[in-house]
Amino acid sequence: MRHILCWARWLGIAGSSKYYWKLWGMSLILLLAVVEIGAIWKVVKALAGWAVNTAGHRSVTARLAGATLYANALLSILLSWKLSTDWQKISEFWIIIERTLNASNVPIDKYLDMKMSAVIKFFIVCGFAEHILSIVAVIDVNRPPSTWLERYVLISHGFLLQPSDYSVSIGIPLIILSIVATSLWNFQDLLLVLITMGLASRYRRINKYVAAVCAKHNKEVESKTSETLDLITWRKIREAYVKQAALVRKVNDAVGPLILLSNSCNFYFTCLQLFLGITQAMSDTGLQQMYYLLSFVWLCLRTTLVVLSAAEVNIFSKAALPYLFDCQTQAYNLEIERLQYQLSKDFVALTGMGFFSLTKSLLLQMAGAVVTYELVLIQFDDTDHNSTNTTNTTVF
Repeated sequence: MRHILCWARWLGIAGSSKYYWKLWGMSLILLLAVVEIGAIWKVVKALAGWAVNTAGHRSVTARLAGATLYANALLSILLSWKLSTDWQKISEFWIIIERTLNASNVPIDKYLDMKMSAVIKFFIVCGFAEHILSIVAVIDVNRPPSTWLERYVLISHGFLLQPSDYSVSIGIPLIILSIVATSLWNFQDLLLVLITMGLASRYRRINKYVAAVCAKHNKEVESKTSETLDLITWRKIREAYVKQAALVRKVNDAVGPLILLSNSCNFYFTCLQLFLGITQAMSDTGLQQMYYLLSFVWLCLRTTLVVLSAAEVNIFSKAALPYLFDCQTQAYNLEIERLQYQLSKDFVALTGMGFFSLTKSLLLQMAGAVVTYELVLIQFDDTDHNSTNTTNTTVF
């Protein structure tokens, strides 16, 4: 994770790095804040009826989407910067617990590094491909290459610029900021997936150890001396679960705001992409339709990965209970009883600042909410079209 946070400095997440990285981060924050203020002002003008043009890429929906994207980027830098700064203390606490766990002969996860590397590569490849496709879908390859930059900037940032406002000196910084904003949006999800993978891996290791101990006790006839040793072993196991729960809560205090931001932004853009795909993609070209589809699939996949990887922490926190229930009566002792009560009653899960818990049921709730909002939006969109057609017929 330290290597990941070091690479994140290129996105403005300086943390406790040297002053020149902090200067770069502050510059990006300032530029993103300027763009966000301009985007909010454009939304206000559209809602108040002061805007000259509110059609197409300058509609209220497009302006709100642009303002949301840059607001997410701005908040993502600030929250990730704080997490990067606090990570030193979190990692020290993590290492202390890890050493305690290793002293109890709990097996290590040999494949965790490989799985994390695979997830990082997957996010980089898919995020890069989605962003390239978004650029290709906007520009018209049949036009001269000299017009591609202007066309892309005016369409992708139509919520911010009028054609008369465009210049190369404005277009190039906006493209850089849009790449940074999109990268931050992907990075915050990647960061959550990697952290939750580490927490779930620790639970998985302890659970495997509990399964091995229970299987061993069920095969052996316990003597009085071995019962005393078993009591000590089970006390260490119970303390390992207590420390693991403390680690989860410490990490949750650090990443809770980022979880809330990530899930809120993903939920909004999932609704938006699905709505645009249903209402507009039918009249677009084949390449634009492909972009709507792949972008929606990638967004849903990212959201699912974040929720399911975090939900594993909650699932594995209670996964040892079946092994404890299968313990034979001769191997049962007070510490096992305490551990059963502890795992049954202690709710361990990552949360979005306490507003919601990341469990498997959350994914179904989000899917239901997306479908509900889409039906309402499509109904209102059809109502608006019908009202417009009736008015036009009357006027004619």
